[in-house]
Amino acid sequence: MQLPKVAIVGRSNVGKSTLFNKIVEERKSVVSSEAGTTRDRLETPVAWGGRRFMLVDTGGVDPKAGDVFREQILKQVQEATRQATVIVLMVDVKTGILPEDTQLVKVLRKQKKPVLLAVNKCDNPHRRAKAKVFEQLGYEMNLVSASNGSGVGDLLDIIISHLGTPSADELKLVDVTLALIGRPNVGKSSMFNAVVGEERMIVSDEPHTTRDSQDVTITYKDIRYTVIDTAGVRRHTARGDDVEMMSIGKTMGAVRRADVVALVVDISEPISSQDKRLANEIETANKGIFIVANKWDLIPDKDPDTINTYETYLRKAFPNLSWVPIVFTSAAEGIRTRAMLELAHELHQSATKELKEEDLKAFIGELVVKRKPTIGKGTRRPRLLSLVQEKSNPPCFRLEIPNKTNLAQSYKQFIINSMRDKFDYEGIPLSLRIIERQPKPGDQKLPPARKKLRHRRRPQPKRR
Repeated sequence: MQLPKVAIVGRSNVGKSTLFNKIVEERKSVVSSEAGTTRDRLETPVAWGGRRFMLVDTGGVDPKAGDVFREQILKQVQEATRQATVIVLMVDVKTGILPEDTQLVKVLRKQKKPVLLAVNKCDNPHRRAKAKVFEQLGYEMNLVSASNGSGVGDLLDIIISHLGTPSADELKLVDVTLALIGRPNVGKSSMFNAVVGEERMIVSDEPHTTRDSQDVTITYKDIRYTVIDTAGVRRHTARGDDVEMMSIGKTMGAVRRADVVALVVDISEPISSQDKRLANEIETANKGIFIVANKWDLIPDKDPDTINTYETYLRKAFPNLSWVPIVFTSAAEGIRTRAMLELAHELHQSATKELKEEDLKAFIGELVVKRKPTIGKGTRRPRLLSLVQEKSNPPCFRLEIPNKTNLAQSYKQFIINSMRDKFDYEGIPLSLRIIERQPKPGDQKLPPARKKLRHRRRPQPKRR
């Protein structure tokens, strides 16, 4: 596969291999305090934000003069930067700018490729303040800590923004990106671990244990999924610290880059105003969505009608999401957790499909028979001339009606609801744009508006 390549370059012992391992989430590259440990290029595919690229770890550009592998190391670094689409220049905040860093910057500028400056080991406020010295290198700084992962997600977001249009090889590996969103302690991290199949996230009763978004790619029934666990979003308070505010920002960023969003709620507790606010945020983002009613195991005395009772309760709690499917799960007991993946795949397929013109034409005919178009403003009843799909993911349609006519809002909603039933768009936001079309040759003319008859008033007999 010809995936775009992202090369990590820099001096020895600045943390290149540590960053590499943190991104690929396993110890593929040997990490040692001994300079020159990495000699060959190490490549591995990485998935992030719905994109794929090849991450390349390289040896230090400052091998010792007596190192027998000196020439080979430098050659490998040069080849990695030559093939790279994006270059990550890594420096160490503890050592500051060294002559080798300045020399490497001069070399990279000649290649005229996007270079991202990653200032490593920024673990505390003192080091982050010290990192300002690297501004003189002329690149926008990204403060990271390869050891604990701080800032790595932001760096990856910037990397994929420089990758350009996906190649055909990249598009062959179709991913479904599923983001788990919810307020703190509804069980997102437990759900994430249950779906992924291993303990990837710390689970605690303490709110906001998760402070960063975590992406993990898994394969289930021959479909590759990228599952994102996010920090719990709670209502705005004056006590929110900087880390928490950054976590909230990353959570909403995860919503934007996801294909499908799962709103996780604690069904054992009443739906809160924060749950409803998150539902509105997701709906505004125009993403495929379904509701996960977690902690179903905590509901006592269940009978065959219990699930219908709670579904009715959720429909009333989220009236704007009446078109969204609901999954009742228990992350603690592993009940229907993998069903979320299958549902996410179904929603993604629905959002990306393109309807045929003849199917939409037949749909309009069935629609008019079922219910005639309702007049909005004016006196002429509108006709449905054509329905065209303008784009997918999310689906957007254009409905044309005759000039100088108007369609009632209630009938527009009737069309959207009918499309969901007809074309299986449950859980998918639909957009319907109505335009008035100028008459074309062959169009049937509208009947003239009926004139109101004026009734002559009978003269009243005079009273004597």
